Amino acid sequence: MDALQELKEAHENKFKHEQNILFKAKIRRNRLVGLWAGDLMELSKSDAEKYAEELVELHIKDTGRDRLQVKIVDDFNRHGVHKSEHRIERQIQDFMLQAIEAVKNE
Repeated sequence: MDALQELKEAHENKFKHEQNILFKAKIRRNRLVGLWAGDLMELSKSDAEKYAEELVELHIKDTGRDRLQVKIVDDFNRHGVHKSEHRIERQIQDFMLQAIEAVKNE
């Protein structure tokens, strides 16, 4: 195997590793967001867990962060939780940073 092929494989492996971390981090982020939102909506512990799982499913179905934020805003409105879209987006970003760090440290 020549050096160019080895370099190509190294880059491919790095890309796969980074995508795996990102996938796991998004799942963790959605779970954290779900538990945070469930608490603000005053859901019971079991209902908050179920809600967090719904948000994990959103990621697995690959509907993206925008759909996550739209769902949270809609659910907050239904439950009378007053958080701006900007604050929700910021919380999602904060949880993503936490999730990436946690996944990298596993």
